[in-house]
Amino acid sequence: MWPNKAEEIRSWLRTDILLWVSFAFIHVSPAIASLGLGGYVLQLMLLGERVEMNAAQKLAGWGIFAVLLWNVLSLIDSVTLGWITVGVFDSGEVGLNVAMSKVLLKLPFLLICGLMASGRRLNTIFYSRWPLAILPLIWISVSSVIHYLQHRGFYDQMVLESKPIPLYSKVYHIEFSVMLGAAVLFLLRGVLLDWIAARYKKMAWMATATLVLCMHILGTRTGLVLLYIGGSLMWLERFYRTPKFFLRLGALSLLLLAMLLTIPSTRNRLVNTLEDFNTTQSGGDVTHQSFGQRWIAWKTAVHLLKSDGNSIFMGSGMGVDENLRRGYEKLDVPLAERHRIGVHNQWLETALQSGCLSALGLLVFGFFLFQKDRNNSNFSGNSIWLALIAAMMFESVLERQAGVLVVIVAFQVLMGEKIWQNSKIKNEDTLIN
Repeated sequence: MWPNKAEEIRSWLRTDILLWVSFAFIHVSPAIASLGLGGYVLQLMLLGERVEMNAAQKLAGWGIFAVLLWNVLSLIDSVTLGWITVGVFDSGEVGLNVAMSKVLLKLPFLLICGLMASGRRLNTIFYSRWPLAILPLIWISVSSVIHYLQHRGFYDQMVLESKPIPLYSKVYHIEFSVMLGAAVLFLLRGVLLDWIAARYKKMAWMATATLVLCMHILGTRTGLVLLYIGGSLMWLERFYRTPKFFLRLGALSLLLLAMLLTIPSTRNRLVNTLEDFNTTQSGGDVTHQSFGQRWIAWKTAVHLLKSDGNSIFMGSGMGVDENLRRGYEKLDVPLAERHRIGVHNQWLETALQSGCLSALGLLVFGFFLFQKDRNNSNFSGNSIWLALIAAMMFESVLERQAGVLVVIVAFQVLMGEKIWQNSKIKNEDTLIN
């Protein structure tokens, strides 16, 4: 009995269980989530098994590690020496503390990329124990929807004014929607590739439908961008393989989408989005328009990059907000100072922090990193990565703890070849193709 118990414990320790603990506790305690993530890094370092990687994957893995390292060094350098950034911003104790907090935010992702680039892997429990990851999201989403329904008139008006519906979570509403969208895509991938056991597929479809419904009611557009781009690409690939079945599934999905558009909060969000686009296009007042404010921030960021001859290799590290403020003043943008927001675009933010090449490297290397599935294709993994790229065009996801955690989870699920199932390897290959 005892030897079997010890073997079971050792088997669990070689899984990514602590990552999913972090994924669950981020909603109630960021501190516990940090401890779980730190434990996962130690697991990967000490207990991770080595797998073989082809040359492209090694290059992509170390490439992402290099650009993240350059980004972290730029954050530190911008408040200390100013050697690899365009200058020193706030070199006092306060500036250094703020920089170190951002470095500590990105450090787990940096270490995990380095370990994965060296071939370290932990078995993922997601496809065999997916309720551990999904149930907390369902619990928070459904309770938030119930709260919305209790005060629907007030919150519908908030949606029309580009304001979010409150959540029973400490996670910022945009990152929460990205978490929901990513979870749905992981479930779809598991169902379509038969990585979720047949007897649990109906339950997985029900969980997927629940999350999709909640996403439309709660209505954060960044998560919906992630969902629709990733889901559409995966559906197109499966349609190519089995056209008749997925044609019917596509027709059903369009019918369900039409039904979702009858939800008041979804309809109001759509009306607000169209009004936002029209106001931005016509050059009107975008003071209370979220996309319009982002558009002005993006144009200002692009102007800053174009006006700096060293922006290909160098950024301003922690000086991004200060440079953006100066850019707003120089361009005399038609926004009051209190409405001049941050970049809200991860790729532009990374370029401003550590140069355009670092942003481009992170974006491109991801497409060569993920392993092939049982159909000898990495299309599903690249579909999810492309969807994350699109979502990060509307929000600086990697500048908050929950956003970093979502991307780490995506890397673990998409790069981890081994699927834990009762201490055995579920798929036939133990090496990354």
